[in-house]
Amino acid sequence: MENQLTNNANALRLFFTEEVFLVKDESVEISHHVAAEPVLEEASVVSKVDTNVAAPLVHAEISLPEDIEIPKNKTENGEILPNIADSVTEKSFKFLGGNKKSVLILVNDGTNDVSTEQGKELLRKIVKAIDLGTADFALVNYANYPGTTFASFHQFFKPVIMLSFGVEIADLQLEYEWQNEIIKHETTRIIFAPNLHYLDGDLGAKKLLWANLQKIK
Repeated sequence: MENQLTNNANALRLFFTEEVFLVKDESVEISHHVAAEPVLEEASVVSKVDTNVAAPLVHAEISLPEDIEIPKNKTENGEILPNIADSVTEKSFKFLGGNKKSVLILVNDGTNDVSTEQGKELLRKIVKAIDLGTADFALVNYANYPGTTFASFHQFFKPVIMLSFGVEIADLQLEYEWQNEIIKHETTRIIFAPNLHYLDGDLGAKKLLWANLQKIK
């Protein structure tokens, strides 16, 4: 008898006319032979990281070395010197006159702009006696600027002559004692006299003032 096994596809179609389905058999284990690769240690993996890839930014606190000191304001005799930004700004003043000859006249009257009528008349005689016009001097009522120092007045007016009526040496923070003589402080010659209103009735004080005024003409 001839062998009835065949591998001919056309012949098989004659016998197997029904559809054939493939079903997975769960009881059969199929082993895959995969070549095991050695596990790299963490240090090796890090060494093979592509250096061209940008590393993520990490926030970190920066600490200065212990031997670095932050500079502070220099001290002199144990005192901290002020910064340039701490310097006092220049004061401004309301005054009468033009100050063309750099003559500063201080009065001290908390009631009147300059003084009483008697005091103002005396002042007119004084400025006329030393050949000054209104444009030549600057007149400031100290009562409007209590506590102002000579340094502030000097910074603003740059006076070469100062006549002070009713403003004391201590008010201007000058370290002198008035002895009825002209005081020269830096580049300024200063004459002190009583308040204009009271000066008008004090003959002795007027004579002393007149003697000093003759020296500055």
